[in-house]
Amino acid sequence: MRFGIAATSRVTGNILRTLVAEKAAEQGVRLAEDATVCYGVGQRGTRVLNGNCSAQNKLEQARALQEGLGPGALEVVTDVPTPFVPLLSRKIVHSRGRDIGVVLEAWQMAPRMAAGSDFFTKYVPSVREFRTWIYRKRHLGTYEKVLRRPEVFTRLGRNFANGFDFSKLDNDSVPNNLKDICVRAISVLDLDFGAVDLIQRADGSYCVLEVNTAPGVSDAHRAVIQQLANRVVRWAANGYPARGANGQG
Repeated sequence: MRFGIAATSRVTGNILRTLVAEKAAEQGVRLAEDATVCYGVGQRGTRVLNGNCSAQNKLEQARALQEGLGPGALEVVTDVPTPFVPLLSRKIVHSRGRDIGVVLEAWQMAPRMAAGSDFFTKYVPSVREFRTWIYRKRHLGTYEKVLRRPEVFTRLGRNFANGFDFSKLDNDSVPNNLKDICVRAISVLDLDFGAVDLIQRADGSYCVLEVNTAPGVSDAHRAVIQQLANRVVRWAANGYPARGANGQG
């Protein structure tokens, strides 16, 4: 079995490759040489899992999610809002939230674009943030981003550099409406699997930020990527079905 792994995701992609090989050997499943698992690098053809993973850039993805999820996704802004509301500036190519800029007044949009930003989204106040892994219509697991090191919290964004770590939630404690919107996000983007980043508003509703098609994991957070590896092996054992064919593979 081949793996198409994005250059920025080689560590995690190779973890997935190893786990798939181990699980296949354990279960006696033969992995076809012409089957491909795409981890951040898409590919067309038969026996391809997640072949559409690089079909859209971040702006195209944001627009597709906005169209498919409505208020369940970030609102992309192309013109100056009237009345003006706080915005976040983003780049089409980004990782770990390093591209995020805050726009508090209308005049700041032009200089942000001059500084390299590609588009804007409306700022959504939130109380919690999650990363949920989905394989086809199945929930594999959910992590919450928790502030562990407040002394390094210096900028916008819940990421490791800003003091946040992933905390695994018990699957039974994850609300169904959170799982449902993540399943819908994967479907909207025509993906087989992905890690959905989303926030929870004060009223309890959810807003999808983006879908990661090659999410990274640390050694301490391998539980969900093991679940993904199990699904890849099951896909192989079932004859590499396309989505919707013979169940979900």
